[in-house]
Amino acid sequence: MVEVVAITGATGFIGRRVALHLLEKGYKVVALARRADQALEQAGATLVQGALEDRDSLNRLVAQAGTVIHCAGAIKASNEATFHEINGAGTARLAAAANSTTGRRRFLLISSLAAREPGLSAYARSKRQGEDGLAQEDGLERCVLRPPAVYGPGDRATLALFRQMARGWLMTPRVPDGRFSLLYVQDLAAAVEHLLRQSSWDSSLLELDDGWQGGYDWPALAAIGSRLLGRPVRRLAVPFGMLWVPAQLNRWLARAVGYAPVLTPGKLRELYHPDWVARGGSSQLLADWHAEVDFEAGFPRTLRWYRDQGWI
Repeated sequence: MVEVVAITGATGFIGRRVALHLLEKGYKVVALARRADQALEQAGATLVQGALEDRDSLNRLVAQAGTVIHCAGAIKASNEATFHEINGAGTARLAAAANSTTGRRRFLLISSLAAREPGLSAYARSKRQGEDGLAQEDGLERCVLRPPAVYGPGDRATLALFRQMARGWLMTPRVPDGRFSLLYVQDLAAAVEHLLRQSSWDSSLLELDDGWQGGYDWPALAAIGSRLLGRPVRRLAVPFGMLWVPAQLNRWLARAVGYAPVLTPGKLRELYHPDWVARGGSSQLLADWHAEVDFEAGFPRTLRWYRDQGWI
């Protein structure tokens, strides 16, 4: 029998890649979407129109699915309440809907490594809230993935980094001992499909990366770019204090006019946190999985896609 998988966030960067990968592997995908998406439908996905705040559409989404993969979420918002409503309460509503269906019920939450440090920002707190909300649904066979920074063709969040490196410079936080993991988006999609093939889950919380031992630092990224581009990528290390005032101004403006800024005090604390290295997990669910693309391989692939699309 063809397994039916329900996916949220399939019109976004990560969710789209996961949905398309599963369709290629022969799964039937039912995707929640606010509006029509011709590319997903042409690839074979069935769309359910709705949103995370609409319980009726969530019930329709999960009705026939054996597994729910929750990729949707907010990465920027005008206030903490919005983060909570989307990333926290939205996850809890979807988990409750999944738990109300009959038959085997599996729920895979694509969270964030930021959830490890909820004190840093409203975003990080909301991602942890989503994990906690899922944990309340005892009837679900569940698993939580905490990816680090995910990049690849189609991503707008890391586009600025690639633009800078292509021009020969890289503005980075000044964090002398800072290290972080990365993950190529196709490897994340492959990890999701690997988990679907496992016979059972064990309520695991998994942090995954591209296999670069000990994570990267900013000089290493600049060095990789220099080597692959054949010319220097000069790094500009920015102290925390230089960005604090702009981040505060963004927060005040967001409160005044309701827009969702990228740079906020919380995001700044995330950027300058010294340890974003994935720690794996105690589960054996991903013991036979490994990432195929590290940054040395992923950088030229992604840069080529950006150039082909005219983004750089």
